[in-house]
Amino acid sequence: MSEIVASSDFPLAQQQLPAAKVQQAMHFITAAKRIALLAHERPDGDCLGSALGFAHMLRQLGKDCVPACADPAPSSFSFLPDVETLQTTLGDEQFDLVIALDAGELSRYGALYEQHRHFLDTATIINIDHHVSSEGCGTVNIIETGAASTTELIVLFQQQAGLPLDKDAAICLLTGLITDSGSFQYPSTSARTMEVGAILLTAGATAEMIVKPLFRTRPLAQLRLQAATTNNIQTTLAGRVLWSYANDETLAQAGATADMDDAIVGSLRDIAGVQVAAFFKNYGDPSLTRVSLRSTAPYDVAAICMRLGGGGHPRAAGATIHQPLAEATRLVIQEIVQQIEATDQQLQEQSAQA
Repeated sequence: MSEIVASSDFPLAQQQLPAAKVQQAMHFITAAKRIALLAHERPDGDCLGSALGFAHMLRQLGKDCVPACADPAPSSFSFLPDVETLQTTLGDEQFDLVIALDAGELSRYGALYEQHRHFLDTATIINIDHHVSSEGCGTVNIIETGAASTTELIVLFQQQAGLPLDKDAAICLLTGLITDSGSFQYPSTSARTMEVGAILLTAGATAEMIVKPLFRTRPLAQLRLQAATTNNIQTTLAGRVLWSYANDETLAQAGATADMDDAIVGSLRDIAGVQVAAFFKNYGDPSLTRVSLRSTAPYDVAAICMRLGGGGHPRAAGATIHQPLAEATRLVIQEIVQQIEATDQQLQEQSAQA
């Protein structure tokens, strides 16, 4: 059994999860022998780190854990301990408990949910998430929108429940914390976020082994893809709104794969003067377009994506639109412009009343 990094070592007592929910979740965990841990479709560092990290901790309690995701983990996450154990199916569905991570709706688990709809609709589920759009899909829902990542909440859970935290679990959980906080740069980064990072470093994780493969090492094809999407940039509102796209032709010309586009929308948002950036993806099915949005304060892109059937955070959100690329682009850009104009009007009215 690995050493537990005690909560008394860090001043997190004033920012804990609801004790009753932690106790209820632990009741189900204690009783379960075989547990499925779900990461949402098109996985990122937070959902992968959550599922794999939580599985590492629960295995030390003698639990049989199966992390699962509709899509394979991108190759850039190959450094994660036991990432090869990630399954794309729940097999015989013989699980006593499901832990659904980093999404508050079962539909966000994609093909995994479609394949196992009846089982998941009736299963005992612990849902842990931090997205503002989350409605909760569990018997126990632990949702805190102020957290920088779902892995931040899992560490709080670990501290309160006294679960073991070894180096492998810490690497996975720190991966989610780093990726979803933008290496501790995003506004969601709080003093508690940094304290959680300290806990994971104390348990043996190191930032370099995460940052290097994810942010500093790039395949040439990924750079070519980024160059192609830079060439596709368009703007409106005097450069305040900026967008680009990639489709099957873009990928083929760059020699890239779809999992190489994760960082593109963030780089678009970082262009000087941009307040809302959009990246449109149209791969495979020409009638289906995915969009990722990023913004600067005070513009709320989660509100836009929720109107389009998606969700996320005020500064980072996404949606799937059942329209071809050109039509989806027109729809989303219109929504963005309306959102900016409405926000600007509201700010002007507040200033006038002050």
